[in-house]
Amino acid sequence: MISLRRHVLTLAAVFLALAVGVVLGSTSVASSIRDAVVDDEETTAARLDSAQDELARQRMAAERLDGMAGQLAPSVLDDVLDGRPVLVVVAPGADGEDVDAVVDTVHEAGAVDAGRVTLTDRAVDPEADAEIQALVANLPIGTAPAADADLGTQLGTALGRAALLRTEDAEPHLPDGDRDTVLTTLADSGVISFESGTIRPGQLALVVTGPGEDESTAARLASLSRTLDSEGAGAVVASHHPAGQATVQDAVTSLRSTGGDEVSTVDNLGTEAGRLAAGLALAEQLDRGQGHYGVRPDAGAAVPILPASR
Repeated sequence: MISLRRHVLTLAAVFLALAVGVVLGSTSVASSIRDAVVDDEETTAARLDSAQDELARQRMAAERLDGMAGQLAPSVLDDVLDGRPVLVVVAPGADGEDVDAVVDTVHEAGAVDAGRVTLTDRAVDPEADAEIQALVANLPIGTAPAADADLGTQLGTALGRAALLRTEDAEPHLPDGDRDTVLTTLADSGVISFESGTIRPGQLALVVTGPGEDESTAARLASLSRTLDSEGAGAVVASHHPAGQATVQDAVTSLRSTGGDEVSTVDNLGTEAGRLAAGLALAEQLDRGQGHYGVRPDAGAAVPILPASR
């Protein structure tokens, strides 16, 4: 018969063994977990280094290709816009350096400077819609747009009649006096701004926009651009898509998402390749060609093909 004392000692030995086993087991598990964590950290760090190296290689390749585009641009664009007056329309939020750079590119292509019109914030402010609508309705622009036309169409009609040449005969839409009245009235009302004496009727319109526009502004600028296209010989809308950023909402996005085969778009105006695309797209518009160019997923190609005359 087992005595009580021996029974107690046996239980104590069992519990001691269990305790030792737990300690040893937990130490082993902890060591395994630690080793696994260290291995995982090393693997993650290696993958991060590899991804950073790949990104650096891609950036270098993009910079070299863009540099090549800049070197080729003068010869590729030489005289593709020879003698064609191009009106530049600057939307709110457009980068001034982008505007100056693309204007230089257009001049390299042989275009004549038809001036620069800047749309103010008021031009895209929904709270000013009623006043702008009444203003356009009283301008001497000939046949007015439909009363229920959106504000982009109405502003585009007024601006197109005053600052573009007719498609059919490359003649001004309005007499000089009426052209001056329309532009001056729009400027005095705070809708546009321009340097006095610099605007002449353009054959083509280049609209430069900024990234990150709200949906209503993007839609209005898209509508305005379509109207300028119909009032003149063609229009190109160009915006700056910062590298590495997701697609943003702007007039380019709006034009591409709604379809149509009138206005051309360029989404990477901040690069040499984008400015080359803008110049070629303007030349393409003269032949009523159209396309969407740049680096976004919804672009059809990086740049247009060379005009047939080249």
